[in-house]
Amino acid sequence: MRPSRSTRPALADARVLVVGVGGLGSPAAMALAGAGVGTIGLVDPDRVEPSNLHRQPLYTEADVGRPKVDAAAARLCAGHPRLRVETAAVRFGAGSSALLEGFDVVLDGTDSIAAKFDVNDAAVAARVPLVHAGAIGWQAQLLTVLPGLSACYRCLFEEPPPADEVPSCQEAGVLGPAVVLAGSVQAAEAIRLLAGAAPLFADRLLAIDTRTGSWRRIAVTRRPDCPSCGSVHQNTIAPRSAQRSVAR
Repeated sequence: MRPSRSTRPALADARVLVVGVGGLGSPAAMALAGAGVGTIGLVDPDRVEPSNLHRQPLYTEADVGRPKVDAAAARLCAGHPRLRVETAAVRFGAGSSALLEGFDVVLDGTDSIAAKFDVNDAAVAARVPLVHAGAIGWQAQLLTVLPGLSACYRCLFEEPPPADEVPSCQEAGVLGPAVVLAGSVQAAEAIRLLAGAAPLFADRLLAIDTRTGSWRRIAVTRRPDCPSCGSVHQNTIAPRSAQRSVAR
């Protein structure tokens, strides 16, 4: 995935935060680094486990037991010496909004519903564009959130269900190619935002079923009474890297 010459300066200056460096975040981070994104932030509290290896391409058996953010940073920097990686070995929660400071786009690669609501709410409050992704079994989904302009994750799902009702992808199982595909598409959408192009999945939920081969885009409407984005005034948002490119 190589950007055109016109977008390379923006990507070199760009800062992208990847929350969750597992099945979704691993291929997303690899694609972002390969595209020339200058700084990638990695947030994940976990250590590499043997069960991760079939669906998380950043890691090998030699990484088992290491913090994911450390193993991921080492692998990314080894392949891309000019890349800057910032890490936080913490779980993203309701009080983690400070982690978004200074980033142009955030990618949600978490594997729990509660965490996805927390990432969404933090991104909307900070007015940082968000590319959400989720996967379970053979299926994956994506949604782009432009705070103040498009529907957010909470517009679609409103409130998280009780913790014991919806298993994480690790608990329920997930097909390795499904998460790698979703993470790669997620990175491509982030690169579109950084380059100043129109997003493909704002106000549209992309639903992918790798068992049937179907790709559907489902219209999502912003809710005026949404507790997350309902009070965010409409305002044109462009990533800071895109603004710098225009300034040139």
